[in-house]
Amino acid sequence: MKLQYVGNSFSEGLTDGKIYEGKDVNIFCVAVMDDTGMERIYSRLTPGPFAGKSEGRWDII
Repeated sequence: MKLQYVGNSFSEGLTDGKIYEGKDVNIFCVAVMDDTGMERIYSRLTPGPFAGKSEGRWDII
């Protein structure tokens, strides 16, 4: 699935407005190849550098 991150950009992670390819992990998380080039697990509801501590969100494209 294609996901657009909307929120504060953070180094070694996600960039505001950028579209990422995501894979379902479970009902709470998605796996995304982030800006580091590594696949990492992010929250579906509050993606960010620390789970639950971000104002970001995913928009499904």
